[in-house]
Amino acid sequence: MVMDVAVAQPRPLPNIILDKVPGVDLDQNLVSAGVGVIDIRSVYDIDGVDTANPNIATVADPAKTSASARPARFIRLEKAVSIPDTSVVNLSAAAFGATDYMLEILGYAPIEPDGSVRIEVPANVAFRMSVLDGNARRIAPVQGVWLQVKPGEVVSCNGCHTPASAQRPISHGRAGLFASVWAGGTGGVPFPHTIASGAGAFIPQQGETMAQARMRVSCTSDSPACKQMVPGVNVTYTDVWTDPAQAIPGAPINYRYDDATQFTTAIPTTPVCVTAWAANCRIVINYPKHIQALWDAARPAMVGGALVDHSCSQAGCHNPKNAAGAAQTPAANLDLTNSASNDVPQEFTSYRQLLFPHNIVNMGVTTSVGPFMDAGSANGGLSAAFFRCFETGSTCPNTPHVGWLSPAELRLVSEWLDIGAQYFNNPFDPAVPVN
Repeated sequence: MVMDVAVAQPRPLPNIILDKVPGVDLDQNLVSAGVGVIDIRSVYDIDGVDTANPNIATVADPAKTSASARPARFIRLEKAVSIPDTSVVNLSAAAFGATDYMLEILGYAPIEPDGSVRIEVPANVAFRMSVLDGNARRIAPVQGVWLQVKPGEVVSCNGCHTPASAQRPISHGRAGLFASVWAGGTGGVPFPHTIASGAGAFIPQQGETMAQARMRVSCTSDSPACKQMVPGVNVTYTDVWTDPAQAIPGAPINYRYDDATQFTTAIPTTPVCVTAWAANCRIVINYPKHIQALWDAARPAMVGGALVDHSCSQAGCHNPKNAAGAAQTPAANLDLTNSASNDVPQEFTSYRQLLFPHNIVNMGVTTSVGPFMDAGSANGGLSAAFFRCFETGSTCPNTPHVGWLSPAELRLVSEWLDIGAQYFNNPFDPAVPVN
């Protein structure tokens, strides 16, 4: 007996996309390293619109736009942390703190003057990208999508995208969705005001971006892999483009975890990853170990012939006690000690007061103060005011803190804020708060 009727009709055979073969269609060196490549023509190209000021060509010319005046200086690769089931680790809400997720950082790389990027990324790992300024702080909204590459795969796109919607169904990581606004270089002709000859010359082929030209030329002398495309856990920049006879080269940038003159507390990665980045390298920032350590570190300095300590959490500074041990109001009403918070005992007082409002009582009057930072944005209004206290010519409303934290230490605070200012980013850390 026939119970169901199915209607069938002929239909065209869909396109068959064959797997690419390592060593033939895919670079075997990339496959062996467990990485793929992201190639972006220009981060200033937003859905086919040139958003550079006044345009990409001008920003790419070192004689017209200095390196310090370029808004996009670095790109950061970020990875979500898988949260274990409560039967494995029963995390407390205090483990997350100001956000409800955890993130790791995979690495950094400079953005070329024209906004182009060609960088290795770990294969088979979902990641997102952030565009950063010269302080290594995000300058654009958080990328709302995750990308992933196969070992050896090269993903190319013309630029960046606004969030996809029904009206703008543009997907990240797909080529040809909109026409590029950046024509790239002229074949055989140096980019304007860049080095034209010798080992440091990156002469483009027709239509190449600066990143494509640089990597093509550099990779011919790198064996077996292209070292210039490898990201790193340090944030570094050296001007390889500007012809010093035509323009002033950009100042180097070095925010390094391995610089003992700048960084003396625990680093949030391994020494091996500092020395040589690999696909399994991660920057994992936990507030108690990495950020609180900055507040507690001794900071001796000579002031007026006397040795003073600029430690943030010392008695008499951001501490509820003065040097004699008597109670006091902490400087700027901000307690940076590692005491247990009255609001959330599993978190330090410093963490709560930096990121949440708290009450102070003065002569019987209760006032709410704080927060002092924006969780999720190192360039947010509150965070920016915090960092201004450490800048030359400080406009900090209280005591200027110029030089009290090194550029590398400020970079650590910046990246921690940008990724969400979590209390922990490792759910398996022995000290993580649990229920």
